[in-house]
Amino acid sequence: MSATSHGAACGVVLGIVVVIFLQQTSYLSLSDLTPAIEDLAIGAVVGGILCGLIGWLLGRSYLARHPPQGTAGP
Repeated sequence: MSATSHGAACGVVLGIVVVIFLQQTSYLSLSDLTPAIEDLAIGAVVGGILCGLIGWLLGRSYLARHPPQGTAGP
């Protein structure tokens, strides 16, 4: 798995956790089924996109500092 997919997977989980945390602190109401599923889905998508972007940037930074073995110059 790449850094992007690791970041996106973690972001999905974190997005769902943030929605549930907001429900616990009374900022969201998850008592109705359809809005609750929409809120959880939006949280998962936003978290996946944001953390996937962060993972992509960190992966590029890592590869810039640590090139693969066969691509180093002479």
